[in-house]
Amino acid sequence: MTARQGPDGGGHRFPAVSVLAVSWGLALTALVLMGVADAEWDATQWFFVVDTSDAVVYGLVAAVVLSRRAHPVAWLVALTAVGGGVAAVTAQVLALWARDAGPGASVPSWSVLQGTAWVPGTLALVLIVPYLVSEHAPSPAVRTAIGAGVVLVAGLVAVRLADPWPWPEGEPIAPLAVRDSGWADLVVPVQRTLLGCVVALGLVAAGHAVRRRLRDPAGRGLGWLAIGTALVALTFLPLVLFADEGTAALRLFTPLTHLASQAFFPAAVLIVVLRQRLWGIDLVVSRALVWWLLTGLLVAGYFLTVAVLGLLLPSDGGLGRVLATAAPAAGIQPARAWLQRRVDRLVHGEAAAGALSRVGRHLGSAPGPQEALTGMAENIAASFNLGSVHVLDEDGTPQVTVGDPEGLEQLAVPLVVRRRAAGTLLVTARPGERLDRRARTALDEVAPVVATAVHLAAITRELRESRGKLAAARDDERRALRRELHDQLGPALAGIGLGLAAARNQLPAGSPADPLLARLRTEVDARVEEVRVLARGLVPPVLAELGLVPALRELVMRHEADGLTVVVHADSDTGRADGGPVPREVAGTVYAVVAEALRNVVRHSGARTCTVTVRGGPDADDVLTVSVEDDGHGITPGARPGVGTQSLRERAEALGGRIDWGPGEGSHGTRLVLRVPFATCLPAAGERG
Repeated sequence: MTARQGPDGGGHRFPAVSVLAVSWGLALTALVLMGVADAEWDATQWFFVVDTSDAVVYGLVAAVVLSRRAHPVAWLVALTAVGGGVAAVTAQVLALWARDAGPGASVPSWSVLQGTAWVPGTLALVLIVPYLVSEHAPSPAVRTAIGAGVVLVAGLVAVRLADPWPWPEGEPIAPLAVRDSGWADLVVPVQRTLLGCVVALGLVAAGHAVRRRLRDPAGRGLGWLAIGTALVALTFLPLVLFADEGTAALRLFTPLTHLASQAFFPAAVLIVVLRQRLWGIDLVVSRALVWWLLTGLLVAGYFLTVAVLGLLLPSDGGLGRVLATAAPAAGIQPARAWLQRRVDRLVHGEAAAGALSRVGRHLGSAPGPQEALTGMAENIAASFNLGSVHVLDEDGTPQVTVGDPEGLEQLAVPLVVRRRAAGTLLVTARPGERLDRRARTALDEVAPVVATAVHLAAITRELRESRGKLAAARDDERRALRRELHDQLGPALAGIGLGLAAARNQLPAGSPADPLLARLRTEVDARVEEVRVLARGLVPPVLAELGLVPALRELVMRHEADGLTVVVHADSDTGRADGGPVPREVAGTVYAVVAEALRNVVRHSGARTCTVTVRGGPDADDVLTVSVEDDGHGITPGARPGVGTQSLRERAEALGGRIDWGPGEGSHGTRLVLRVPFATCLPAAGERG
């Protein structure tokens, strides 16, 4: 049911202005005619007040909606306004005619408009509009309910147009009057029956709004729509039960409650439209809506109090009028303050102070700068009721995107830190809306906080890149050192050992130099083995050839000689912790962390068993997790981390990961956990095996 916008994207200005001019023109004409006619004030005049109020109030609502969308709801509301205006003008013209025509004159045929013009629009508000206040296509059940409402409205209009009154005493005024005595006797019962159906189907529409509110957490404001629909439907109940019977106060109850409900229902419709941002209603109705709601509440309070007290108190009505005046007056200021706060938040979102408070709380609890930036953008979009939020860095590279800004006009808010551009905050209003001055001012107030977060994220990225380059350079140096040890120093020492053996073979038996050469050969062989162990520790061959998990299994076997039992657990289905998919930088860091942790377990924990667990993959929170847990006596309270611990922490952070130490399961022993983001573990295309 999305309607076409005007060429300027601002809606349909001409229809909106036309509807407002016609409805308010009819209301003004009716008021002028009322002053000229000076008719006696009775129940009929109260219905005139209802019709005039419909023209004023619903004319404004229709103009507001039509200014943004030519939606069916807008046209039905416009029909209500124009129909009420026509009925009000007809009532006063009829009063003038009665004053001048004298007794016995035939009632003119055009007077039928007084009781018929208001019917289509007013009943459509109860039977059709509640189903159409949505951006979703109606379901078959909803279409059936709308069809039943259309048939009921058409039936009631047809009955009124076919009413033969005042036949047979005079000529019927209805254009389609059926001159039949049987039909004349059935007109009133049929009308009461149809109005009873209006009440029933109106309550069904209210129940449907309640059901939508309960099923859809985003269906904000539907509770108000349900209340408004039910109130309007119930105002027809006295016409069903009593018609023109009962006391004067009871006859007044219908127009007065109808007037009160008609002051509430349009506000309920606008609340739904504004809270759900339907059809792109302008953001310029806050004060008008407050005035309207407050006026409606006062009018409703006054007339309901008068009607109820008129039924309960003596007929002089003096005490009732005093109480009716005092009760609304006592609540006017609290009601105004409450309404102003609610409507401001409804239309504009949170104030800048509230938004800053939410952003600040998220900034303090976010695990990292990028997460803080993302949460900040989401909070800004929610706080200011924005369609989208784009955060760009100083190079124009998108950092965070919330919502879909495509095809919408964007507002650029510069982000500045220490008089230097840190980026840009691009925001858009929701479809069909525009950002007013208040929203722009609030965004300017929030911009410094966003700029700080963007600057912090940029610094963090640079730091991580720098650490990553350092880690890569360090790994390259370790590999180069391993090659030198393995290919140069190791063979050189082995050659020296062979030379010593050859020299010893050249000596005669029993030479005094033979023991010395033997000791030198033994010492050289020991140094060769140490060089091999050192080279293997720098970059284990099994790590480069077979992958991380086999390297860890080979590592833990060396600690069994120290009396420590180490068990390695790794996911068998992840494909991430068992070989090639883990890039060498990550594998080297994990290996170094586990090696350092096992050395600490052997040296300081007094543990007998230790468990190394490797978990990771897309189904594991997108994180590669490695834990080392022992059953020793744990970390001594007050112990300070050593150089090796700090080095491992820096290496983990260089990969965007983190290391945590804590007590093991059951508060026994020590548990070290290394977490590296899954994205970091994805190797470049050229590094995949």
